[in-house]
Amino acid sequence: MCYQENLIQLESYLEKLKKSGKYDADVYLRSLLQQTSQLHFYYCHLLKKRDEREVFYNIRRRPKEHQLAYFNIGRGYPKELCDGHWCYVVKDFGIKMFIIPCTSIKDAGHPGNFELEINIQEFKNATRLRMQLGDARVVDIQRLDQRKEFVEVCDSRESIEKIIRPFYV
Repeated sequence: MCYQENLIQLESYLEKLKKSGKYDADVYLRSLLQQTSQLHFYYCHLLKKRDEREVFYNIRRRPKEHQLAYFNIGRGYPKELCDGHWCYVVKDFGIKMFIIPCTSIKDAGHPGNFELEINIQEFKNATRLRMQLGDARVVDIQRLDQRKEFVEVCDSRESIEKIIRPFYV
């Protein structure tokens, strides 16, 4: 398929998704646009006159381990977490970070086997979130949304690490 045919096919799929009423195709299109703009920035600006091995991304401020920061975790299978999420920073490796995405608590039920509720400094009317242990990953620091503040976690780092360690060792 050529470039133009791919765009036509993409538009067709987006229209069908929109008509299904089961998925917000506009949200996906904005996500795709965001991802494409990141590719454009990297390949058309950062690598314009440099070799890829010489390009490093310097951030103005970085979250500390045991804080929440907002990362664009990308897209995967439809039932996986995607796009931007508050994430618990487990480990800072310099150009990469080991993170655990968090979600709001929408029901009064107990967390599942791969979830851990944590207490956070109040923000957006929330004081608790669920860490999605099964969605942990290492991401490039470029995925950090620097427009957002960092959030303090109220639970002790030791108590969290004691629970999450068996999942990752």
